Amino acid sequence: MFFKWQILPKLLVLIFLGSSGLPLMAAEKISSSAVDQGLVFALQATLTYHPAIKGKQAELDAQSYTVDSAKAGRYPTLSLQANNLNDELNQGSVRLQQPLWTFGKINNAIQRAEANYTAEQWALLQVQRQLIEQTAVTYARVQGIKAREQVADENVTQHEQLFQRIQRRQKGLLDTEADVMLARSRLVQARVQRQNIRGELLVALSELQSLTQIFVAADSPVDEQLAELPTVQKVELLALDNSADLQLKRERLKVAELAIKQEKSALKPNLYLQVDHDVGDSQINTQRTRYGINFVANYEGLGFTGRGQVKIAVARSNAARYDVDATLNDVKQRVSMLMLNRKVQQDSLVSQREVVDSIGETLASFMRQYQSGRKTWVEVLNTQRELTQQRLQLSQIHNDWLILSLRVATLIGNLDQQTDRQAL
Repeated sequence: MFFKWQILPKLLVLIFLGSSGLPLMAAEKISSSAVDQGLVFALQATLTYHPAIKGKQAELDAQSYTVDSAKAGRYPTLSLQANNLNDELNQGSVRLQQPLWTFGKINNAIQRAEANYTAEQWALLQVQRQLIEQTAVTYARVQGIKAREQVADENVTQHEQLFQRIQRRQKGLLDTEADVMLARSRLVQARVQRQNIRGELLVALSELQSLTQIFVAADSPVDEQLAELPTVQKVELLALDNSADLQLKRERLKVAELAIKQEKSALKPNLYLQVDHDVGDSQINTQRTRYGINFVANYEGLGFTGRGQVKIAVARSNAARYDVDATLNDVKQRVSMLMLNRKVQQDSLVSQREVVDSIGETLASFMRQYQSGRKTWVEVLNTQRELTQQRLQLSQIHNDWLILSLRVATLIGNLDQQTDRQAL
């Protein structure tokens, strides 16, 4: 009983729906909408359903609350106190402290919280870019495997035709049984090769589904415009301007510099407007409400603890600055390597096409010479196998070139527009 590969997309959909708990009645809807959408749909699905995006968004929301909390430092502080010293005396007090001058403590805390929020925005974009690249690369890899599967299908068809021809010649006593056995052996090898490629396709589709969280058949080809890139110099400039990693490191450097200001301001006193109001029984003080200016200074460890914290913040700032420089170098190096490898694959495509065309002409010539008895059946089969290998290699080179192009396109932010999500 042979497996019908045509039912594979719907079968995978049902498997996913069963494992994820989604209603099975949605299978036909997903299979009909997802199958035909292509790379853009896959990218949007990843950014919509992937748990890493949701987790990072939750961290961003948490940081926004930190900003609100820091701004609340400008409001008064209300404190309540009550005690029962004995059965005859109950005392309590209400204190209200309004900051008048904190020597930058509150503003520095707000600025640092806002900088951390911006850093989390870049961190979210960093995760999005990583998933965009992984999805685009996986989608392109599926496309490449399907292209090699087509080559394998054509190879099987060609071997079937050659096998039928040699069978007819053997019945006419023009060829031997050994030739028939050789043709059958090569046909089996061609089918096994196709089966292995189909196995790779199943794995790649599974990897794509783990990113998109829904089934995407990846039938539509990648838009060739996405693989069109400017010059190396222009790509490097765009990468430096749009790199989420680099912008994240720069924002963390800003956070580290603000931490220095915050630690320095912590060494300075605070000035409050303080209002106290006593409630309950009082045998000591008849004045219920008191107010005035409160000057508070706290120097833990005679101030040496605070100075140590400043030095720690300075050291962390230096580390963050070196991290920015290292990331800057990494972005330039990655652009250079990707563009260089892309150029190598592009040049290889031209040469490989010439090889495939040459072997194709040789195979046609060998078939004619075989009919006239000047070439053997082994030479024909060997040439057919060589042609298939070279066509597979041509398909792989083109796919490698496409993957490199999509990696660069992600790095410079070109794929962000495909997801309807604007970069920072």
